[in-house]
Amino acid sequence: MGEKAATSEVINRLSSALGDSDHRVRSSACEALGKIGEKAATSEIINRLISALGDSDHGVRWNACEALGQMGEKAETSEVINRLISALEDNDEMVRWRACEALGNMGEKAATSEVINRLSSALGDSDHRVRSSACDVLGKIGEKAATSEVINRLISALEDNDEMLRWRACKALGEMGERAATSEVINRLISALEDNDEMVRWRACGALGKMDEKAATSEVINRLISALEDNDEMVRWRACEALGKMGEKAATSEVINRLISALGDSDHGVRWNACNALGKMGEKAATSEVINRLISALRNSNAWVRVGACDALGRMSEKAATSEVINRLSGALGDSFDEIGKSAHETIDKLISLLLLERRESQRDTVSRNEWM
Repeated sequence: MGEKAATSEVINRLSSALGDSDHRVRSSACEALGKIGEKAATSEIINRLISALGDSDHGVRWNACEALGQMGEKAETSEVINRLISALEDNDEMVRWRACEALGNMGEKAATSEVINRLSSALGDSDHRVRSSACDVLGKIGEKAATSEVINRLISALEDNDEMLRWRACKALGEMGERAATSEVINRLISALEDNDEMVRWRACGALGKMDEKAATSEVINRLISALEDNDEMVRWRACEALGKMGEKAATSEVINRLISALGDSDHGVRWNACNALGKMGEKAATSEVINRLISALRNSNAWVRVGACDALGRMSEKAATSEVINRLSGALGDSFDEIGKSAHETIDKLISLLLLERRESQRDTVSRNEWM
């Protein structure tokens, strides 16, 4: 029914139903109030749901957790957060799981040291859903959650038997960025690039990319180069993306050559990310071969690859400001995909500005030499 059914009478009746003698009615009332969301978040309802967290029936307790997590800012009180923290110790795994999820929906207000510590403990829960949800919430909290204890727990989670937890641990470490970029974390993420689960491999690529220059070691770069040959397209895609985020530090001749090869990948997402990565490497990647391959990519069958090629050429300094490049970009102005015309227009403006600047500097140098003579 959702908010459309959320009249004050309906909400009042559901509030009364939270005290029904039948646990199924109480549970359904919690669920219905959660679906109504913020419109049901009165003080009375929130207090009733807090009381429901202590219900004798586990179904009522976990639906109360879920409902509080769906009520937005009005439910983000210290009392609610404290009761959800307590629910992380519930003897029912579904209640613990829903308590994690609810805390994750509460954003900054729930990012307290106590919540972080309890979520860190939840990474060792006997239930894989609780462990996975704790990973997600710690990742959402981000750098603030990057304590040594949390990082160590996430490192351990990279070895968990459950592949869902392993990839969520990779993701959480990536969300913590440079704060989590210790040598141990980086080494464990390198190992995760060899995981037998493709989701773990591509999340490991993504995490290394989010750690920026701290992760841009020769070993990481070499392993990401290898990942460009992975049999899973998402891994190849994320490897391109990670190398692009490392920018000029990753712009070795081998990386550039592999990214050139990736421009011909069978997957359009890989081709697009290869364009983006070469663009982010800027002048270091602005070889005649790269520029020629990007010119060819302007005719790619996929619209977003064509956009990526336009954008990349615009980042390649005056080396890309040739008449051939500008002519090809002019042809792209009439592309059926509007985003390409916009990107081509912006790139032409950049390249013409670079040409004019270069010409003015050349004329100034000539005048200076003549005056000196």
